[in-house]
Amino acid sequence: MFLLRSLRLLARALVAESTHKQIAAGIALGMIVGLVPKGNLLSLILLTLVSSLRISLPAIFFSAFLFSWVAVLLDPLTDRIGEVALTESSLTPFWIWLYDHPLVPWTQFNNTIVMGSLIVGVIASYPVYRLTLPLVKKYEPAVSSRIKKMRLTQWLFGAEWIERIRSAV
Repeated sequence: MFLLRSLRLLARALVAESTHKQIAAGIALGMIVGLVPKGNLLSLILLTLVSSLRISLPAIFFSAFLFSWVAVLLDPLTDRIGEVALTESSLTPFWIWLYDHPLVPWTQFNNTIVMGSLIVGVIASYPVYRLTLPLVKKYEPAVSSRIKKMRLTQWLFGAEWIERIRSAV
């Protein structure tokens, strides 16, 4: 039942009525989540933040998955960018002040790859949004209608009615 419910939620999320702007924003913000290394408080905060916004969750999760793989290729670049940001002498008092606060060290912002990935993700998010918006406007209707026509999707939505009838009895 858990697997069936999960698949049904995924299918419902894929055919959800999201605007093109919400889908493009989901891709852009999912990119930030995907680029930042996992296993720290910063990635959890980012995921919680973007999941609480009114944007397309499937777009967030798909983009985060995709950019998690891209992040591995960008590690040398993000390492260098993070090193420059963290060793900038004018920012040293700010980094010390930030590190002295509770829970902030768990974000691992002092890791060069984490900092560089965050910087790259934040800077690239607006261009990614602007680039994906026309693509989403062009291809989303066709993709959504294909997903709705798939037998698996129709079966999953039909299985929801059966489950409701069983729970009522």
